[in-house]
Amino acid sequence: MNWNAIRHTRAGRRAIFASVNLLIVALIYLVIIEPARRIVADGAESVSQRRQTLARYESVASHEEQIVEYAKQIADINARGELFDGGSEGIVNANLQARLKTIAEAANVTIRSIQMLPEKPFQGVTLVGARIEVAGGNDNVHALARALEGDPPLLIITTAAIRGQAMFFGIQQPEADLEIEAQFDVFGGAPLKGGP
Repeated sequence: MNWNAIRHTRAGRRAIFASVNLLIVALIYLVIIEPARRIVADGAESVSQRRQTLARYESVASHEEQIVEYAKQIADINARGELFDGGSEGIVNANLQARLKTIAEAANVTIRSIQMLPEKPFQGVTLVGARIEVAGGNDNVHALARALEGDPPLLIITTAAIRGQAMFFGIQQPEADLEIEAQFDVFGGAPLKGGP
């Protein structure tokens, strides 16, 4: 059978009618329904993301009193001088170095070096640190260690290494003349960057 014969039969016309209608339905689906479905799905995803964002904001807002209280605590600590002040990292580091130098000079020790250490965030403050290497008498180094953890701004010694020079070229030195070398890793607080 050829195309004209199929077209003139009743079954052929029904098949052509069904095929054309199926093609029209497919075109309507692809041109109208599928884009509308995508728009609705994108809108639902956008609404879902906005709900998640709103939930995060509500969570933060529910902690408003705690955040305000925490900000007051940090401000009080800073007002008492327990943290190193400074508008930038360089100023805070310079303040720490100046404090270490002042303490070392007051303890009558010789400063060999002061080296800055990497910052560490800790419970709302940034811990700024330095390694100070000194030499001096036993009592002077002991006075330095006590003074480092003394007056504000607060400093914490995290690591200490002490080396004595008991013998110099085989000659025993008297205890009073004994010079020791000490190295202290010291950290102090500064307001957390980007914090309240």
